Amino acid sequence: MGTVGIIANPAAGKDIRRLVSSASPTSDMAKIGIVRRALVGAIEGGADRVLIADDHKSLGRQALRGLEYDDAATSVEIIGDEVHPASFHSRRMAEQLQELGVGALVTLGGDGTHRDIAKGWRDAPMVPVSTGTNNVYPQMIEATVAGHAAAIAASGSKPLELIAHRAKILDVTGEGIKDDLALIDIAMVEGSFTASRAIWDVDTLRQLIVTTAEPATIGLSSIAARVAPVTRHEFGGVHLRFGPGQTVRAPIAPGLYHDVAIASYERLDLGQSVVIDGPGVLAFDGERDVVLAPGQQVKITLNANGPWVIDPTAALATG
Repeated sequence: MGTVGIIANPAAGKDIRRLVSSASPTSDMAKIGIVRRALVGAIEGGADRVLIADDHKSLGRQALRGLEYDDAATSVEIIGDEVHPASFHSRRMAEQLQELGVGALVTLGGDGTHRDIAKGWRDAPMVPVSTGTNNVYPQMIEATVAGHAAAIAASGSKPLELIAHRAKILDVTGEGIKDDLALIDIAMVEGSFTASRAIWDVDTLRQLIVTTAEPATIGLSSIAARVAPVTRHEFGGVHLRFGPGQTVRAPIAPGLYHDVAIASYERLDLGQSVVIDGPGVLAFDGERDVVLAPGQQVKITLNANGPWVIDPTAALATG
């Protein structure tokens, strides 16, 4: 019936935005419970093998303690001999699970975590479970159901095209940087260093490109949603420039609203590119990551060939 992989980022939901907003941390115990319930769901969904990515907090190992299941029907393994820093860990575990023939993933984290997973396995079929700070790509879903849906997708009993959609993605290329990507947004901000990475000072924003701008979400993409909403299922995106102009008020983090001045915006079609010049810092899915020198250029292209996002309702529907 297929193999399900589980990746949990122990660092997700614990960044500096908890000091500048009302974001709640997601504890290790909460993540252990989520992994455990996802495992139970995968077993009940008929998975014949479940592979859980190890991490420096041993979330998977703790989730297995005291859990009773029919090990003759389902093989459960912890994989990963080396534990790396959070971002590389998520990427490497995704690569390894793909190499091991996993059919679908249950993934725990926020937008940043899922960006790292996509960098390791770009077209991974997954049920993304929200445990981060900015959660636009992953949504709130009970882990038991997520595991069950992943098992059905991994089994191949239903065509993936009928129970999942390809996520939009922003591909980044340029001289002097490695090819990169984002799932929800890329911001150009003032500065010359990444510092704490997370963005909360909107006065530093200069440009923003988004794949998704839904009014009922938080984070930088919520700014775009105030002037040019676009759903995750629509074939398009938005490019904003900040400066004197229309002022909107948006929730850039849980419990934290700011007024933001938008100088102009344009809608983007699939395949369309935006060129950005340095100096400044590029922030991917809410986290500063790449410093651009004066005159250094990058090209950001909107595509629709990101990970497969499994719809649990479609996967679990009978018939």
